[in-house]
Amino acid sequence: MPSLSANMSDTGRITVPLGVRAALGLEKGGPVVLDLVDGELRIRSVAQAMARARAMTREMTQGLTGLSVDDFLADRRRDAKRES
Repeated sequence: MPSLSANMSDTGRITVPLGVRAALGLEKGGPVVLDLVDGELRIRSVAQAMARARAMTREMTQGLTGLSVDDFLADRRRDAKRES
């Protein structure tokens, strides 16, 4: 996608062009995640941010065991049985 220009209002609002919103999967009035990276403003949908977080988690925990929510809950249940 080529560079586009937009105007900022006196209150700091910027209208994201329709084509950009469509390409990013952004919904009208929906929440977005803003990141400032190396002086650039990056806009993502919450779904995109969550998908990236899940991918990063998978990368960091690859090959490790006992780190899932299910593992944690199973450990807590075993602890509770021992304590009762």
